[in-house]
Amino acid sequence: MRKSILLFLFFIFATTGISCGHDDFFEEELIYRNDSIIYPNDNDTTPNHSTPTDTTKKDTTRIDSTQQYNEGIYIYEITKYMNQTSSGSVQGADCYGDYLFQFQDKNAAVYIYNLKEKKYIGKVTLTANSNNHCNNVSFSRIFYREGDEFPLIYVSGSNSSTYNQVQVYRITRNDSSFTIEQIQEIVLPKANNQNNLYCTNVTIDSNNSFMYITSSKSGGGRMVSKIAIPKYTESLISLTDADVIETFDIENFAHHQGAVIKDKLLYIFGGVPAWGDTNHLSIIDLQNKKNIALINIMDKGFKVEAEGAFFYKNCLYCATNRTGVYKFVIQRE
Repeated sequence: MRKSILLFLFFIFATTGISCGHDDFFEEELIYRNDSIIYPNDNDTTPNHSTPTDTTKKDTTRIDSTQQYNEGIYIYEITKYMNQTSSGSVQGADCYGDYLFQFQDKNAAVYIYNLKEKKYIGKVTLTANSNNHCNNVSFSRIFYREGDEFPLIYVSGSNSSTYNQVQVYRITRNDSSFTIEQIQEIVLPKANNQNNLYCTNVTIDSNNSFMYITSSKSGGGRMVSKIAIPKYTESLISLTDADVIETFDIENFAHHQGAVIKDKLLYIFGGVPAWGDTNHLSIIDLQNKKNIALINIMDKGFKVEAEGAFFYKNCLYCATNRTGVYKFVIQRE
């Protein structure tokens, strides 16, 4: 009798798909794997998925972004994690919990995904602004109201080289319905030959209440500027050069894409393959104020345009322009 019941339950599970999860899951596709990495424990061949934190090694030297250097940092694996469903040009993205939010060019819409289920949920249409390119998107750890599910999200990147701004949005959810409303605009200091804030991109350091601005310098090269996150109580706030806490130069690279900060490291995807740029991943040590890696990811099979960068379950991910979301496993010697 017991055997008959077990066989019956097995039949039910097999025919309904309960034991296999959702049928629309996207099976991960391996793009690249480096099996030559030697791990500290020869008996353990499992890659360490944790973010590299050792930032004490030697300084790097300036090289072209088509080359590769690192301080013992390697891409162990790249996989296509899930598909995307969107129209138009989608740009920066970030996640909070299991939800990924990717902004469309000109802030025209936001596409929302459930990362755990690898499923597209839907989109929220916003009022388009031709000045905004949504080049980078970062969640803070600042909540607009007590009890909000999501903290404020910051969207940076404009189509002007001198006038740059950040839009701040509040995200709320009622069951499966999302509402996204802008509550603030932060105007960055206008670029000049002294502050070198040309073509800025802002990344939020959510654990330390700072904004890090990467920008182009008037004489060539790139730099990072650090500014405290302004209070969100004013709908419009204009920053000045006096708000800049510190600046430092970094290695030059072509076309900043998505970026994210974790454990005092700034990860920046760069390059536009359609324009002849080499895709790369730059890692900057914000504490020691230096580059620690500039890795060519195009020669590892990642040949699509990177857009949004975020961490999910302690791995680095990259959302692209409609071609899929990719997972990067980083290994350090």
